Amino acid sequence: MADAEPAAAEGAAPHSCGVGIIGLSANGGWASLAHLPALRSMPDKFDVVALSASSDKSAEAAAKAHAVSTATGDALVLASSSDVELVVVAVKVPEHRDLVQKALDSRKDVYCEWPLGRDTAQAEVMLDAARQSGVRHFVGLQARSSPALRYIRDLVKEGYVGRIISTRVTGSGGFPWGGHAISPMAYTLDDGLGATLFTIPFGHMVDGFTWVLGDFAALNATMAVQFPQVKLTDTGKTIAANGPDEVVVSGTLESGAVASLHYTGPESPAGNLRWEISGEAGTLLIESGSGHLQYGHLKISGRQGEGELRKLEVPPSYRRCTTAENSHADSVAHAYHAVFEDLRTGADSVPDFADAVKLHRLLDRIRNAAGWNMESGI
Repeated sequence: MADAEPAAAEGAAPHSCGVGIIGLSANGGWASLAHLPALRSMPDKFDVVALSASSDKSAEAAAKAHAVSTATGDALVLASSSDVELVVVAVKVPEHRDLVQKALDSRKDVYCEWPLGRDTAQAEVMLDAARQSGVRHFVGLQARSSPALRYIRDLVKEGYVGRIISTRVTGSGGFPWGGHAISPMAYTLDDGLGATLFTIPFGHMVDGFTWVLGDFAALNATMAVQFPQVKLTDTGKTIAANGPDEVVVSGTLESGAVASLHYTGPESPAGNLRWEISGEAGTLLIESGSGHLQYGHLKISGRQGEGELRKLEVPPSYRRCTTAENSHADSVAHAYHAVFEDLRTGADSVPDFADAVKLHRLLDRIRNAAGWNMESGI
């Protein structure tokens, strides 16, 4: 927290952190679906004291809907408030840079959703600005905070599968990347705006994948647009799409393991996420009905040696929050729990803007391997 004591006095309860959310709407959206319930599940740690929206009118409607005391159509007013210690930026990707800068100009700690910028160059500018401001900065790569993925990472580190031989991922981005969308989500079909299947479901997946298994030593890639014309179901119009809705990456990891990842747009009746990790001593199988690894809704199975595949329950010690395990708020809540501890103790357990830039650069590496021109989508 920019103006708070670096740590609570020994034996004293730390005060709750005043939060201002940019992008909290009365009409739904990720901020109301995930961020608000995540923060409100920990009233001893966070207090949502302000929100901003695209206009004063919409901000007032959101404040009434969500019982938030302060509302404004000006994000700088929110960031400048003495009651706000942490600014949360939960809006469309193209708006991230300007809104994060308002928080930095006000010397406020900031949590920005992923993708950090619409491209790597923009994300690098944001990282430099955050470092110069001296505040704490966090990015919404919440898959790393989910109890299930933390458990999987520990199983791998502790040798459950032994030396990893190979790993395979298949996943589906789902709506709106399967040929149909709605008007508010049309921007996710434009590669130049930075919020596509490639950057969001695949981006979150490859971040969690490398966090568990390590970086790529070498890779090849193929990317394609299989649905260049997308029907908007709410208006009946058909629009052009140039964001990749098919991504295949193969290569070797720095550990020597052989890896393949294949993400597609349409949902699969066989399940929308399947990740297998095969080693000399055993196998892990991770499955989900959603291709969005960041939700943390994972079923884990494993076997060692020649034993049978059996379900592995995430130990209760990995849960730090009271949010429902199958909710969209659960991984986000665990991320905020870690944010609070980082702010209170000075630790750096939560992904920050530097981690975001690293992921942006990995996505660029995949684009380059695929011969993908981001601006034209071909």
